Amino acid sequence: MTKLSPLKADRLEITLNKSPKQFDSPKDLAPNSSTDYILQVDYTDEAGWDAPKIGPFGPLQIDPTASVLHYAVECFEGLKLYKNKAGNKLILFRPELNMARLNDSCERIGLPRFDEAELLKCLIEYVKLEGRFVAPGGFIYLRPTAIGTNGGLGLKAPTAAKVFVCATMMQAWNAEPLKLYCSDPKDAVRAWPGGFGYAKLGANYGPTLQENSKAVGAGYHQVLWLYDEDKKTVTEAGGSNFFVAIKKKDSDEIELMTCPISTKLILPGISRRSALEYLGEKHKGSNVTVHEREFGIDEIAEAAKENRLVEAFAIGTAFFVAPVQLIRTPEGELINVPLSQGDSGDFAADVKAKLTSIMYGEEENDWATTVDC
Repeated sequence: MTKLSPLKADRLEITLNKSPKQFDSPKDLAPNSSTDYILQVDYTDEAGWDAPKIGPFGPLQIDPTASVLHYAVECFEGLKLYKNKAGNKLILFRPELNMARLNDSCERIGLPRFDEAELLKCLIEYVKLEGRFVAPGGFIYLRPTAIGTNGGLGLKAPTAAKVFVCATMMQAWNAEPLKLYCSDPKDAVRAWPGGFGYAKLGANYGPTLQENSKAVGAGYHQVLWLYDEDKKTVTEAGGSNFFVAIKKKDSDEIELMTCPISTKLILPGISRRSALEYLGEKHKGSNVTVHEREFGIDEIAEAAKENRLVEAFAIGTAFFVAPVQLIRTPEGELINVPLSQGDSGDFAADVKAKLTSIMYGEEENDWATTVDC
């Protein structure tokens, strides 16, 4: 039996872009515009992983019958490349977790796994070439993606694949506290037990757009996804994880909670994990319990009526830490969420400040992977 080639960073080939984009400042570039390069590595069942390649950004060549185009054999990641204010350091925030999650998503959809450390080495070489697109104190968005590329119609496990990474300019999205529109679990759910809501598959996102359009049309920013007609379990806010803080009855104790990973109804967010770890350690032994627990929208509504609702926020790569100001229940009831600092709650402001200091190199931390530029 022929031994398949593993993905190896020491085989990386780099072709420089002879027509790089011209600009005076990254701030002059339009949101969503691409950068100069793309990282690609191909796989086949016969040979394994080919040599990784970095070259000029451009369209992919793909068979029209490729499995990604017909059977949604695709998964992806999202992370940001930051630059410190001095402009001499690039920072990736916990990128090893993105590599691990991409591998888990690949496994869920039948795509080949890869060596996470080796792909991360390739990613670091890639961001060295793209650093000029990041303004000091700014960021760009990185999109690692894996797709099934084997041609020939027919529902079967992919025999060929491509992993690629591209980057785009991105603006901040959380300028004001969020207004969330609850889905009605009788008509629309994002994920279900035994499904794939815990994996970052493209198939998780396209079907949510109809409900999202309904929310935006009604004047809200995102959908707050509920599951189970009776429990109305709160899962995610749009494409972000969701936290809520509630004061216990007849006590000064506060629960800061988020839906458990074990339900497999939510994506295991990296910002979510970081918030749990940071706030959990900070509040250990205090009157604040930071944990995973299932809770429903009715529990939040009841707490609001009894003045026990402390705050809520969404958290993820795109929206970062986004305080919530208003929630509309499936029945049309409006829940006003306190904002103790005017535009944020205390927990959201704290975790945002902590993560920001790491992401922009203001604090040395093991969560940061730093690259000189």
